Amino acid sequence: MKRFLSVMLFLAVVIGVGFCASNSDAAAWRKLATANATTKPGDCAACHKNAKVLPGQHVATKSMSYKDCQACHTQGSESPGSLYGKIPGHHIHALSGVQCSQCHGNTKHYAPVAMNKCLSCHGDTKELAKKTADVKPHNPHESRHYGTEADCNLCHHQHEKSVNHCGECHPFRFVVP
Repeated sequence: MKRFLSVMLFLAVVIGVGFCASNSDAAAWRKLATANATTKPGDCAACHKNAKVLPGQHVATKSMSYKDCQACHTQGSESPGSLYGKIPGHHIHALSGVQCSQCHGNTKHYAPVAMNKCLSCHGDTKELAKKTADVKPHNPHESRHYGTEADCNLCHHQHEKSVNHCGECHPFRFVVP
């Protein structure tokens, strides 16, 4: 019963924060979506304007795709040059040429993307579990609690830092992209 109440409190907070964020930031997200629809991958200034978002010696990124980034930033959370957990998911999607409307649809009111939409590009949950089978100490895509059907949004957040949902109760330490 205690666990059930904890989960219910957690869900109430998440829904409340999501509601507040969606109302207060709606104009900002619409502006971002408009920029995303017309901006080339790697054009950081289109959204960040003059803000310094890259280190001083970083190469120009204006025409780079995510694959170009991976020439220096190797994949995998263990790599010191990895971008895993260092940039928001929507940056990775934008750098890969994915526009907001491809996931959210043509709407003025953005909501979290349904899991089936994630799977339409990222593949079946059982296949994802096979790709992360070697993650230690436990495969994050195959759980005793959810099997292979945990909602992607539990861990992978697009517009804020992703979280290790399993790590909230278990001592599993891994970086979530």
